[in-house]
Amino acid sequence: MQVGVRGSAGSMVLVAPLILVSALVTFLSGVTLPPASAAPGTASQVDALAGRCVTLTLSDGTRLGAMASPFTVRAAALGQFLFYGRDGRVLTADGTHSATLQATPTTRAIWSVTSSTSGFAVRSVTSTTSFPSVRVRAATGCRPFPDAELGVDGAPFTGAGRDGNLRGFVDSHAHLMAEQFLGGELHCGAPYNPLGVTVALRDCPDHGPGGVLAVSEHVLSRPGPHDVVGWPTFRDWPRWDSLTHEQTYYRWIERAWRSGLRMIQNYYVQNRVLCENYPLRDQPCDEMASIRIQHRMLLGLQDYIDAQAGGRGRGFLRIVSTAADARRVIAAGKLAVTLGIEVSEPFGCRSIAGRPQCDRAAIDRGLDELRGMGIRQVILTHKFDNALGGTRFDQGATGVAVNAGQELATGHPWTVERCRTHQHDNPVVGYPSDVCNVHGLTMLGEYTVRAIVARRMVIDVDHLSVKSATRVLDIVGSRHYPGVVSSHTWTDKTNYRRILTDGGIVGLFATPAQADPGEVGRHGDMPPDFISAWRTLRAQRDPRFFFGVGFGPDMGGLGKQAHPRPSAKYNPVRYPFTAADGTTRIHRQVSGVRVFDVNRDGTAHYGLLPDWIESLRVQAGPDGRMLVADLFRAAEAYVRMWERVESYR
Repeated sequence: MQVGVRGSAGSMVLVAPLILVSALVTFLSGVTLPPASAAPGTASQVDALAGRCVTLTLSDGTRLGAMASPFTVRAAALGQFLFYGRDGRVLTADGTHSATLQATPTTRAIWSVTSSTSGFAVRSVTSTTSFPSVRVRAATGCRPFPDAELGVDGAPFTGAGRDGNLRGFVDSHAHLMAEQFLGGELHCGAPYNPLGVTVALRDCPDHGPGGVLAVSEHVLSRPGPHDVVGWPTFRDWPRWDSLTHEQTYYRWIERAWRSGLRMIQNYYVQNRVLCENYPLRDQPCDEMASIRIQHRMLLGLQDYIDAQAGGRGRGFLRIVSTAADARRVIAAGKLAVTLGIEVSEPFGCRSIAGRPQCDRAAIDRGLDELRGMGIRQVILTHKFDNALGGTRFDQGATGVAVNAGQELATGHPWTVERCRTHQHDNPVVGYPSDVCNVHGLTMLGEYTVRAIVARRMVIDVDHLSVKSATRVLDIVGSRHYPGVVSSHTWTDKTNYRRILTDGGIVGLFATPAQADPGEVGRHGDMPPDFISAWRTLRAQRDPRFFFGVGFGPDMGGLGKQAHPRPSAKYNPVRYPFTAADGTTRIHRQVSGVRVFDVNRDGTAHYGLLPDWIESLRVQAGPDGRMLVADLFRAAEAYVRMWERVESYR
C-alpha cells in the first residue's frame, strides 16, 4: 500500500515503502547470375545465391558435404550464408581445412562468399577454414530452410489508389528492437538471428525448466510456469498477454506487410533505472547509448531482410527519414519505417530533487544527434518525471512498481493533486480517479519543444502529464505547427481535437475489438474498445486535413495485445478472408507446428495484426467497411503530416 501525506500547496506526495523498491529489483529481477558490380537494389553474383538450391564442388572435383548435398543457400547476412542440406544438417567449418555436417547450426556454419576468377571463394567467418575456388551449380531436390509461414496469397500491391492517394495501414507505435530493452536479458528471442528461426525464437535461459524461474514473466504477464520450447511447438508463447517473449519476428512483420501494412513508426525505448535494477543484463542501461545500439540493430534487421531478398535494397522493409522517401517506398509497395525515441531521460535530462541534470546545450546536442540518425519523433517523458516535465502515471499494480522506480530516479515519488480541469491523468492506487500530476512542462521542456519545432521534428504528447501535454499543445498551437501526434492512446482523449486541428495525427492503441468483462480500464471503468475509440476520433476530425487512423499496438514495449474477442465464439473471423486491397487472401498463420487463429489467440504476435483488423471489421457490423477504410487511409494521412512538417515556415 502507498501512503499519502500532505505536501506543499495542498498537493499529496505518494510515499512508496522500502519494500516496493526491493520488489522492483525482483520484478525486473551453375547458377546464372548478374554481374558482380551490380548497383544497390539489384542482385550481385553473391547476394543472388540466397534461397537457391545448389551443389558445391571444389577445383579437384570433390563435392562439399556430398552426403547432405544439394544445399539450400540461406542468407545469414549480406554476403554470408548457411548451407542447409537435404537431410537437415548444415555445412560447418571444423576449424582446420575441411567442413563437417552438423544438425545444430553454430556460428561456424556461417560462410562468407566472394566472387573469384574460377567461381566463388567460401570462407568461414569464425575460423581459418576456407575454400578459395568453389563451383556453384543449380540443383533440385533441396529441403526448405525452416521458417515461419506467411499464409498470404497474392503479390503486394503497389502504387496509389484510384484517387491518387497512398494505401496502407500504419502501426503508429512499435518497438522492433525490444530485445535490447532493460539490459537485453529480460526479453526472450529476437526479430532475427543469422542462424535462423531455431535460434531467434527461443526462450530465455534464466526461465529455467518449465518456466518456473521466469520471475519477470510471472510479474509482467501471468503467474505460473510455461512451456519454454519455443520453435517449433510454441505451446505457451507468443501470447497476447506474454510480455517477455518475442512478438516481432521478421517473418511475422512480413506477413503484416503482405496483408497491407505500409508504415511502422518504430520507437527506440529504454529506462535506465529499471534496467539497472534488473539483475540480468548484457547491454548498457544508459538511454542515449541504448538508442545508438538499437539504431544499429534496426539497420542490421534491414540488411538481414535485404539479404533474404537477394541484395541490398531489395527487401520489403526500408528505414526512411523524409516524407519523400516514405511516399516513394510506400508507392513501390514496400514497408516504410520511421524512427522515434521513448525514453525516461532523453539527452540525460534526469531530475534529482527538482534539479535538472542537463542544460540547453545538452538538449541541442542530443536533438542534433537524433536528427543525424534519421530520428524524427520524440516523447519528452516516459514513466518518470524528468527535467523536461511531469509524466502521465501508470495505473494498477504496474503503477505501484513504476512509482518505486520514480523515487529511485528522482528522489521523490509521484506528487498528485486534484485535477483542475475536466482532464485527468491515469489513476493511482489508493486515490480517487480525478488526480493529476502536479508537475507540468519545465522551462527546459519548453526550450526542447521549441528546439524540436526548429528542427522540423515531431512531438509525441503520449506519456505527458495533463499539465505537460496542455502546455505542449499551447506552444505548437500558437505557432500553427503540425508536428504533433498521439501514437498509442496515452494522452487524454480530449486532446485529439487539438492535435487534429493543428494538422497532427492520432494513432489509437490496438485494443480488442470488444472489451472483456473481466478487464478494468485506466480509470476504473470498462476500457473502451477500439471501435468506440475510432468513432470518438472520427467525430473530431478536421475537414481541412486528409483523415486516416493509425493503430499503436506498443508491441515489444511491455504492453499487452488484443485478447481473443469473446463474441468470436458465435461471430468469428472466417479464414481465409480478403484483405483491404480487395485481392490478397489471408489464411491462418503457421509457425513451426503451431497454427495461430485470431479467434482463439488474439493478437499473439505481429503477424496477426491483419487478422485483428478483420476482427474489428466483423465486430463493427455495418460500420466495419468504413472503419477498415479509415485504417487503410493512414499511410496517406501520415505522409501528408510529414510533408506539412517539412514545409513548415
